Amino acid sequence: MELKALLLLVAVLSNSAFSCDKTLKVGISQQWAPYAFTQNGKLTGIDIDVVNLVLKEAGFCAKYVIMPSSKRGFAELKHGNVDLLPAASYSKERDAFSYFSEPYRNEVMRLFWYPNPFLEKLDLQGLLEQQQIILSNSGSYYGPEFTSFSTGEKYKSQLITVPSLRQRVAMLTAKRVDFFIDDELAGLYLIQNNQHSGIALHPYIIHNNNVCLMLSKVTLDANERAAINSAILNNQQAITEIIARYVKH
Repeated sequence: MELKALLLLVAVLSNSAFSCDKTLKVGISQQWAPYAFTQNGKLTGIDIDVVNLVLKEAGFCAKYVIMPSSKRGFAELKHGNVDLLPAASYSKERDAFSYFSEPYRNEVMRLFWYPNPFLEKLDLQGLLEQQQIILSNSGSYYGPEFTSFSTGEKYKSQLITVPSLRQRVAMLTAKRVDFFIDDELAGLYLIQNNQHSGIALHPYIIHNNNVCLMLSKVTLDANERAAINSAILNNQQAITEIIARYVKH
């Protein structure tokens, strides 16, 4: 009995030693495999695994909050209702209400389409000049070139926003639009796993950049942000291995 009591005490002390100092609310805006998706009733994916690793190393626990859209996530972060958003590209607009962590992965935004040789060598403006209709996610950042076109009047009717990648794929397969833009890995993952034959990557790259965590300016102090950044920098190999596990699928 004494041995059992001792083992129980050790177990309790061990668990308490790994307890977190603070639980951070992490906003997740949509099902976006292989970065964030539900499998067997559990939230998983590259960004989920990386956030779990980084926050644990920084001394935090994570509580995931599902958001209806990226825009809603930004609003909740701005007001301090969530502490962190993953998979964020830097922009001046976002910098006004958020801190950005050290980058933890790369993101390549691509055009997906049913190939047409006549359009294959055109850049984004060339495609728009050919009256092509292009879908994107309303909350995503696609770089300065796309931003300049999407905020102007000339191509406004050709650049349509749809919040779900599955909806964007469905609209392309129904031939209601000519292209959709998404992260290269996410788009290929969905197409391959749902056997959407014929959809391919257009050669032109919309945007290639680093991805960070957006950190609340309301709820996270300098020491907490430093702990998160240190955890990212100190776990680069582990993060690379996480990404590799999902890329194989």
